[in-house]
Amino acid sequence: MTVIALGSVRSCGLTTLGVALAATWPDDRQILLCECDPAGGTLAATAGLPSEPGTVSLAAAARRDSDPEVVWSHTHELLGGAAVLAGPALPEQASSAIAMLGALLERLGELSADIVIDCGRLADAFPQSIAESADRLVLATRPALADLHAVAAWIEVHRDQQEGISLVLIGEGPYSNSEVTEALGVPVLARLPWDRDAAALLVSTPVTSRELNRAPLIRSVRTLAGQLCGTPRDSGDSEVPSPTVTPRFRRIRPGRLERSEVSAKALLAELCL
Repeated sequence: MTVIALGSVRSCGLTTLGVALAATWPDDRQILLCECDPAGGTLAATAGLPSEPGTVSLAAAARRDSDPEVVWSHTHELLGGAAVLAGPALPEQASSAIAMLGALLERLGELSADIVIDCGRLADAFPQSIAESADRLVLATRPALADLHAVAAWIEVHRDQQEGISLVLIGEGPYSNSEVTEALGVPVLARLPWDRDAAALLVSTPVTSRELNRAPLIRSVRTLAGQLCGTPRDSGDSEVPSPTVTPRFRRIRPGRLERSEVSAKALLAELCL
């Protein structure tokens, strides 16, 4: 079994990615999606679930029972059968519950299930130890210069503490997977389309339905789910090997960002020394 931490540095549809992964996870493997965003959760409201149980009730129970198995008593079931531990909407409640659950969340790998932890934006408020305890950390980002620059700065600070960092690019952008990999020094696992219609249907429509089964977003995430759990379903070239040389980064001066003056590849190269 494996523990996947999903995070972002800037907003990019991370919760949608988490739900899509849970919905397309291989049928022969149990999956638990944990909504641990300190900024507050949206899954309960979006999926029409009760506000409790969830991370708040689990935090209270964990004071008496530290066995990771206790988590199952505080989950709901998403459409399609995936278990979800939903977070509260209020940031104060969410961050407090996550802080109290730190030690338990770090032990979720002991469960006989694959775990996907939606960490939200990996700001200073998020307990870094939770991401570090995961088997791999997947950073989602838009392939735009400002977003990639923010991701590069985060990786430079945390690379020594976090092993197994990889990227998922969401939406269109001027940079190829190989360009992003070369500049940031981490592999790009997939590039997912920005599909609002498919994302809106995820909590109310089975991914096997006619509306979703052939949607580009679902097809791409299904392949990504296979890669993350070690059972890739499609070959293709969405996964890029990690480079042997780790680039170093510097800040970009705003005056050097005119699209008309330099190519997309040259702009991305500005991330490296």
